[in-house]
Amino acid sequence: MRGARRHGTLRRPVSCVFLSPGSTARFLGTPFAGTPSPAARSRQPANNDRFAGRVVLITGATSGIGEATARAFAAGGARVFFCGRRQALGEQVAASIRAAGGEARFMQADVREEREVAAFVQQCVNTYGGLDIAFNNAGIEGPEGGLPEIPVMRSRERGVVINTVSVLGSGGSADWGAYSAAKHAVLGLTRAAALANARHGIRVLSISPGSTDTELLRRMYDDDLPESADGNPTGRVAQPAEIAAAVLNLAAPEMSFLTGADVQVDGASSA
Repeated sequence: MRGARRHGTLRRPVSCVFLSPGSTARFLGTPFAGTPSPAARSRQPANNDRFAGRVVLITGATSGIGEATARAFAAGGARVFFCGRRQALGEQVAASIRAAGGEARFMQADVREEREVAAFVQQCVNTYGGLDIAFNNAGIEGPEGGLPEIPVMRSRERGVVINTVSVLGSGGSADWGAYSAAKHAVLGLTRAAALANARHGIRVLSISPGSTDTELLRRMYDDDLPESADGNPTGRVAQPAEIAAAVLNLAAPEMSFLTGADVQVDGASSA
């Protein structure tokens, strides 16, 4: 994370902050060509039927990348079931999605508690009758073990699981050794789950964002977020909608042979 402290006080790491070397796969379909205007960066995808009938489960979607992804999936016709720790904010996001013509439901859950995660997945199935796509986006992962979405998907012989890692999941950091090790573990879990479930029609992937303009990142910099990111070839941070676009492309049916990969959406900072 070259030169990041120059613009503010960095207090703790989150998934979409670090800029470091290392790449497993490169996603070429997201809007990193050139530097779009702020309005273009924040614009939501047009409504379409790309994910019509699909049930999408998202953790940590009350703000930032999770919220942007929930809105994008709903705009694409999906039924979205998401969680977060902030009840009022979660209900507000869900109501906003429904007001825009989408379908979304919120359930309060803390991903640090295994029982709450299991209840969250089960409630999604109870509400919508199944589960097609899971985006494990929350910044704090649950206890070690398997992915709770997998048994539901195996019963249907199809599904997509996408885990949010970090560019530190394939790089390293002198300052955040434990965090980097944890993100390496998530990447390893992604690959192991991909191998174990490929024959069951379930794809398991991870996405590693670079610095992204989220509530978490702004808190880390005491709300003094620079317009540009030091060391990033694009000269700026990403917008949540750009990360959401990558997630939707990974989850699309036409990507059916892509599994076990980590996709770095970082403006070429790790190239």
